[in-house]
Amino acid sequence: MSNSLTERFQTIGTALAIIISLAAMFVSIYEASILKSQQTSMVWPYLDLSQQYDSNGFAIEISNKGTGPAIITSVQVDYNGLPVESIDILMDSLNPNRTFGYDILRNSTLGNQVFMSGEKRIVFGLPYNDETRVVQSNLGKVRIRIGYKSVLEEHWYFDSQDFSHVKEKFTATQEFKN
Repeated sequence: MSNSLTERFQTIGTALAIIISLAAMFVSIYEASILKSQQTSMVWPYLDLSQQYDSNGFAIEISNKGTGPAIITSVQVDYNGLPVESIDILMDSLNPNRTFGYDILRNSTLGNQVFMSGEKRIVFGLPYNDETRVVQSNLGKVRIRIGYKSVLEEHWYFDSQDFSHVKEKFTATQEFKN
């Protein structure tokens, strides 16, 4: 009888060990998923576009309001629904009678750049004068789409038309070069 009782205790002990091992495995898997989501949130980029007005004039500015770097993968600027190739063509579109040159234009390169968390850059900016006020009044016809990714290869794109942030890869039909 003691041999049978010992076998029962061994069977129960083995079953408990398997149950505890399975529970530990599921807890470890759950912990790993929590750590992954925490790691993702620590390097999450979030690009935003805004118009700035100050004593220097007005500017379209991009900033990374996320917690991690934003790696720019693609930039498309449209004027009246058509892709624009360069900052010079955009300025000509915004003001067809343009006489101002690059000496008053402030702009930054966007394509293939890395924006650190908290970093801001001017897409383009101009001082206030009669000629640049025409540009300012036509800004509503400009649409800017910026594709970017995190260091973990998660892709998003920002669209200035509705200020949306879509979690998918974006590739411009015409890359904007400024």
